[in-house]
Amino acid sequence: MKPKVLFGYMLLCIIWGTTWLVLKKSLMDGTPPFFGAGMRFIIAGSLLWIAIIYSKNFPPFDPLPMKIYFQFGVLNLTISYGLTYWATQYIYSSLSSIIWSGFPLTVAVFSYFMLKPKDMNLKKLFSLILGTSGAFLILCESINPTDGRVAIGIIMVIIAVIIASYPSVYLKKHSDVVSSLHINAVSQLLAGTLLLFLSYLVEANQNMNWSNYNIFALIYLTIPGSLIAWFIYIWLYSHITMAQISYIAFFPPLIAMVLGYVFLKESLSILAILGSGLIILGAVLINRNE
Repeated sequence: MKPKVLFGYMLLCIIWGTTWLVLKKSLMDGTPPFFGAGMRFIIAGSLLWIAIIYSKNFPPFDPLPMKIYFQFGVLNLTISYGLTYWATQYIYSSLSSIIWSGFPLTVAVFSYFMLKPKDMNLKKLFSLILGTSGAFLILCESINPTDGRVAIGIIMVIIAVIIASYPSVYLKKHSDVVSSLHINAVSQLLAGTLLLFLSYLVEANQNMNWSNYNIFALIYLTIPGSLIAWFIYIWLYSHITMAQISYIAFFPPLIAMVLGYVFLKESLSILAILGSGLIILGAVLINRNE
């Protein structure tokens, strides 16, 4: 990778690795999940639209860009983030992030059918499977079969991962159609609106706790977690392969696992450490000679 691309790659992994701890503590401190996710995206989307109006660089609204906006806004942000926020109430923050490390494998499946074969070779597929196997070891160690809410939470995050895969591959296929600024502005504003409407319907009896920490969490999840992270993520689509993009999902769980252990007393076992090693090994293999 070029230094600029590598820096963006690393920064994105660090941001998304830390958001899991911030999200979990915010939910524990009284943030309704759909309201929290909705506020995160409505603020981020509004700020991006201010930038668009100021620069007079308006997004295209032809059929193909509209399809991309809709898929990212509804599937990737509204449904996937909504499910993940809701599920993280009941499972460890590190466990949520670990399940998301299965994202590369689901992306690989969609890529096989939607992209040219040269975008996925045996070495890349092996490294993806290796990393996912490491995540599976961590997942096996984390599951508590005696708590039904944990099982439901795990299932919801798995569904979120699968749903998010299709729009990510579709965007890679049409990465030259819309800019990172435009897709983020339209999709995040759409997702924020839908999530806040959902919160109005199902969280009417839950009051937002506007504590100092929750205000900080909202700012952190909005600015680094949404504005900066998603801008970098979509920018990377034009600079690295689909396999490398999907592998971004493997690094944040390592960061989240350590932070969860240090600040939330979430368990860190030998099996989890072994699984983390497989994730790192897979990452080295997939990025070698790229």
